[in-house]
Amino acid sequence: MKLFLQKLIAFGSIGLSSLLIAASAQQQKPFQNHNALDVSTILKQHNKPNTLEAHEKHFQGDTLAYVTPWNNRGYDIVKEFKGKFDYVSPVWYYIQRRIANRSSMEFDIDGEHDVDQGWMKEVKDESTGKGKVLPRFQLRGWTGDDLRLFVSNKAESQALVDKLMEQVSKYNFDGVVIECGFPAFFQVFLSQLAAQLHENGRQLIVVLPAIMTEEHRKYMTPDIFKAMAYYVDRFSLMTYDFSSHDPNGGPSSPIEWIMDNIEYLAPESEERSKLLIGFNMYAMSYLPTRAPEPLVMKTVIEKLQDQPKERMLDDELFDDDVPDEDSSTEVLNWDSTSQEAWFIDIDEEGIRQGTVWLPTLRSIKNRVRLAEDYEVGIALWEVGQGLDYYVSIVKSLTNM
Repeated sequence: MKLFLQKLIAFGSIGLSSLLIAASAQQQKPFQNHNALDVSTILKQHNKPNTLEAHEKHFQGDTLAYVTPWNNRGYDIVKEFKGKFDYVSPVWYYIQRRIANRSSMEFDIDGEHDVDQGWMKEVKDESTGKGKVLPRFQLRGWTGDDLRLFVSNKAESQALVDKLMEQVSKYNFDGVVIECGFPAFFQVFLSQLAAQLHENGRQLIVVLPAIMTEEHRKYMTPDIFKAMAYYVDRFSLMTYDFSSHDPNGGPSSPIEWIMDNIEYLAPESEERSKLLIGFNMYAMSYLPTRAPEPLVMKTVIEKLQDQPKERMLDDELFDDDVPDEDSSTEVLNWDSTSQEAWFIDIDEEGIRQGTVWLPTLRSIKNRVRLAEDYEVGIALWEVGQGLDYYVSIVKSLTNM
């Protein structure tokens, strides 16, 4: 793992052109800046996504894109780059125990009103089999008693399986994504659901919380992961929001943390093929006086445009392994340990409004190289957050 991290840092000076396939002068090739941390390049190119081979996928691993009703740009992205995503998961559904009567085997499935069958037809690529639509179903509002009654009850599990299969059959979904906390507690339900999905030619993707503490290791051991891999088709690992509970801020997805999660859950390389490591497609703003705040790229661009140049860098903390050719150019701070970029947010009155950590072409490139090295797939949460700038990132990662 350490050798791989050293290799990433050593490769830091590789030009961004290595991410993009050769093109003629007439074809659009944005982000040719040599280190991708140049602010002026981001401001000039953020709305000019590279459309070269927009529908061809070159990344060898599986890719999953999450889209949400509260950010409609994601719906357009998976259409504009149709064929690049093996799986598309619209965040439509929530599973609730019936509030009026919490007796056994009674569930409410909320979110059906968001289902868009016309969009589903546009997303799917029948010629390649890409763009399979597996909506996410998330448990919501369950009490501790609800969970205890459910996890070991095969009758209740089957009742919920039947509810989900009704939606799958009604809308011809290609499967489902299930988010239920630590899935090790839900193996009765998940195994029953997988069996019924597989009987109908559908797939099951299970969301895995990332390992953050020693306590988490008790909830998902390598042996449990291996056992579940027999019936789960893919695992979507939530390797993002690492610093979301720290008001002082920090990286969202430190690269060593990603590697630690992969190596812990699947110590043998042959066990990793079903693992999709999560990338955040949004920035995070931190200020000790308020809760951490996610930012879409539109907001980040506005902040970068308004930053006083002399306050862009934090000279004491700045650590960039790639020297900039023009010393007058504003560049983002680069944390070589986590392999992420950040800047200090200053308002019009010169008051610090926090620290913003954000994905960049370099950070995404390094994580794609990690995915290739470990032979795992990628799950993008969520593609609508980044608008056109991160569309270019998606374009780059699928052309490695």
